Amino acid sequence: MPARQTRQLPLENDWYYVSDPTALTDLRQRGEEIDFLLPFWFGVTAAGGLAEQVEEAALALIRRLNLPVLAIVHNYSSPDYGPLLHRLLTTPELRRSLVASILNMLQRWGFAGVNIDFEFVPPADRPFLTQFMTELYTALHPAGFLVTISVPAEVRDNPQHPFSGAFNYPALAAVSDRVYVLAYDEHYTLPGPIASLGFVRSVLAYAVSVIPREKNWLGVPVYGYDWAEGARAPETLSYEQAVSRARQVGAAIFYDAMVQELTYSYQADGVAHTVWFEDVNTVAVKLDLARQYGVPGVAFWRLGLEDRRVWGLVG
Repeated sequence: MPARQTRQLPLENDWYYVSDPTALTDLRQRGEEIDFLLPFWFGVTAAGGLAEQVEEAALALIRRLNLPVLAIVHNYSSPDYGPLLHRLLTTPELRRSLVASILNMLQRWGFAGVNIDFEFVPPADRPFLTQFMTELYTALHPAGFLVTISVPAEVRDNPQHPFSGAFNYPALAAVSDRVYVLAYDEHYTLPGPIASLGFVRSVLAYAVSVIPREKNWLGVPVYGYDWAEGARAPETLSYEQAVSRARQVGAAIFYDAMVQELTYSYQADGVAHTVWFEDVNTVAVKLDLARQYGVPGVAFWRLGLEDRRVWGLVG
């Protein structure tokens, strides 16, 4: 299918980065076209410190390109990520230690700011997450660092939701320079679109109603999932892997115009598989929505997984 024609993107172009060879190759080839890079390099520890996993080759390239970095601080450095976060967020001295660790890290590495990417935060810890972000903003903002947070997609406020209930959009926006609204993973445990047109529209409509528009960044997927019947979780695919797999198994790729995504099904070793994935056309639709809602930027998950034609939309 030819690339869908769309107007040139008047949006900031940010990319999430996870260290792997494909991502590093992409960074070498496309780094000059990126406005901010968000590398997944710093995990929280039980003592309020940071486990650093900085990739030296990528860092050298970032320095050469003078590419601004929002360093991701995440809770995937431990298999105990939910209870670990609960202790960090609800214990005042640990919160202070984590804030100090982040400030020290930004000063030492010379990054532009931080992106807080906490997942599986217990819903009951909602006020403590806001308190942590308040303390972080108070410490970092006067020092000239950007304070940003990635939040799960919501279409309404539901403080009891097991995955997104801890995230009070307006309260977090008040103590953040940017809120990255991750409008993807619409389906995960069961097969379905990664981010259907209706889903992204609903997420954006809610986000701009409670977060100042100038602080809204839309998270856009560029990947795919392969669900094997009976499996606990899908396999993540790049665009190239999704297309290559369809070719290998002889499956016809179908563009679902209702949800604006690509899908196909196949059988392997007697197991039924369903694949949904993104390409340049599905991404173009999401960028059009971002423009329609007047948000200043987008952030793609993640570098190295995309249809290469996407760069024609953001270059």
